[in-house]
Amino acid sequence: MDIRPNLPALQALIARKNLDALVCMSPENFTYLAGAYITTLKTIRPRQAFAILTRRGTSRAIVCGIEEALVRVEGWMADVLPYTEFRDDPITRLADTLQEMGLGSASIGFDMDYVPVAAFARLTALLPQAQFIDTTEAVAAVRAIKSPTEIAWLEKTTRETHRAIVEALAESRLGDTDQLIANRIIKRMFDWGASGVQHFHLASGPRTPQIHNAPSPDATRISEILRLDIGGTYGAYASDVARTYSTGTPHLMHREVYRALCEVQATTIASMRPGVTAGEVFETCRAAFADRGLPCTLPLVGHSFGIEAHESPMIRPGEDTVLVPGMVINIEPLTKDEDGNLYHTEDLVVVTEDGTRLLTHGLAPREIPVLGQALPLA
Repeated sequence: MDIRPNLPALQALIARKNLDALVCMSPENFTYLAGAYITTLKTIRPRQAFAILTRRGTSRAIVCGIEEALVRVEGWMADVLPYTEFRDDPITRLADTLQEMGLGSASIGFDMDYVPVAAFARLTALLPQAQFIDTTEAVAAVRAIKSPTEIAWLEKTTRETHRAIVEALAESRLGDTDQLIANRIIKRMFDWGASGVQHFHLASGPRTPQIHNAPSPDATRISEILRLDIGGTYGAYASDVARTYSTGTPHLMHREVYRALCEVQATTIASMRPGVTAGEVFETCRAAFADRGLPCTLPLVGHSFGIEAHESPMIRPGEDTVLVPGMVINIEPLTKDEDGNLYHTEDLVVVTEDGTRLLTHGLAPREIPVLGQALPLA
């Protein structure tokens, strides 16, 4: 996907905070500003990269030399400065570059939530007259409002993952292991366009309460709950979909708790519209659980989604961020039944001018689906 940052919004951020320049180095903020996705920023932290945007609109990227070709092809910045790994210190290269750009004593926005302490100490020692202001979350707030291109891409990735889940679960049968079912889903995700796996949690029976578990080699057994939460990677972006199934012959309690969970999710999504705060959406969800006599088991029931898996705003108590059109948010209530089984459903929505639009193929069916059952896709 061609990533293009909202430069007017970033320039407005620079002006609002009275900065001379903005420097982004976290994997998410660098990717957004530079328009280039370097996978090793997440996996090899010493291989730092910096994207610079000044009040005057000039820009420059500093990257490890082995990533230079990628940044020149994918990114929009014409000025890309490479450094040689192990020979050059990236922080020294950043300090020298800021000096060259006339920013040696400037007010600079920086990803203070991400930069290592030792690296920041070197930077301030090299630029003692510069002032660094934390803009990590301010840049993330700009990222929270997605462009039409980003929304279209997230809809594509989410629908591909949803389709992979539905098709793989329809192909699975009672007695299959969690690992076998997981492998089917992963293959389908790659068949439909994924480039990797961001997270994969699937569990049946007594393992369902382990929220971030790995699929087990144990076989599924009759009348168990099977819960999954899966995300594929698609370049710089990802997907995130959760569903709950029965392995077969669901108990009445399973049917009732599952149906109530689906009602809670639908009620929560229906409450979302411009002008409502993320905290108000959480309270709507919590009240919907209480009305049905079910526990609300997590400190959040959703999160903004994009380059980062959990972006702002979070759908949590006290979150006063106001929803605006273009925000893309996962709504994922969870609950437990009397036996401790965990139920989970998660769908991605985009906030529109008058409410929301669903980006999956459709909400989960109100009746708990059974392993091996073919489900329609919208």
